[in-house]
Amino acid sequence: MKFNKYLIPLVMVLALALFPVATAQELDNSQLNNTGIIVNSTAEIPAPPKAKVKAYLVANLTTGEILAAKNPQKKLPPASTIKGLTAITLLDKLEPNREYRVRRADAQMYGSQVGIVQGRTYTIEQLWYALLLPSANDAAMALANANGGLPKTISQMNQTAKSLGAINTVAKTPHGLDTAGQVTTAFDLALIGRAAINNDTYRKYARATSYVFPRVGRSSVDKKIANTNRMLTSYPGVIAGKTGFTTQARNTYFGAARRDGQIILITFLGAEYGRDALATQLFDWGFAVTGLIQPIGKLPN
Repeated sequence: MKFNKYLIPLVMVLALALFPVATAQELDNSQLNNTGIIVNSTAEIPAPPKAKVKAYLVANLTTGEILAAKNPQKKLPPASTIKGLTAITLLDKLEPNREYRVRRADAQMYGSQVGIVQGRTYTIEQLWYALLLPSANDAAMALANANGGLPKTISQMNQTAKSLGAINTVAKTPHGLDTAGQVTTAFDLALIGRAAINNDTYRKYARATSYVFPRVGRSSVDKKIANTNRMLTSYPGVIAGKTGFTTQARNTYFGAARRDGQIILITFLGAEYGRDALATQLFDWGFAVTGLIQPIGKLPN
């Protein structure tokens, strides 16, 4: 079949008219540099939920569109959401069936603990469940040391953050306890959270609601551990995520949920109280307005 040489350009012009390519303005993320609540709301579209939270971001993970944010570039302590970065940094570096002998520094780590014992061996996979369900700091230290030590692991975590575009994130620990200079942003946490949730192995561990962790404490008993991310059972469609809390950071979170073919990703930092209630409100709002509201930006590819 022969094509008229004038027909192809005409078809291309019509196609561009009917299906225009995204312009630089449409993908412009300059609004994300603003402070306060950032949203292109109208009278027909409900405003984002009000809450005592320092920063948040709501995005459609299916399209990459950022629907709303509050102080998205504000540097804040991450608490245990930094364990998402620990995981995506080390998951491909540590063989899950490998056995690791616990060091004194691992077992004595304060804060949330699973109860590993110095000199006792556990598999890397068991330590992943401890890290991502009860958010165990002793497991975080063990995984970092299994990887060759804290300096090496922290360096790799920061390299991972930069490779994701999370340029304002600085990791100082694998566990997230309050440490001077350890910060992230709601925007960066969205990039870290997206990478974690898109990782099959991360989802395997982070989606588990409970797990029996072996040989805990001096009595060496098996202990049933539960996931701190209660949204897995309380909110329909939740895929995975990570919770966090410290005195300085307050409540922190990243997570994603699927509904009607769309995936909403939320992050927040510095929520005074009601972590699950705020997550529910942000998810509900994101699903309600996606496809209707003008985005304020887009997550980078």
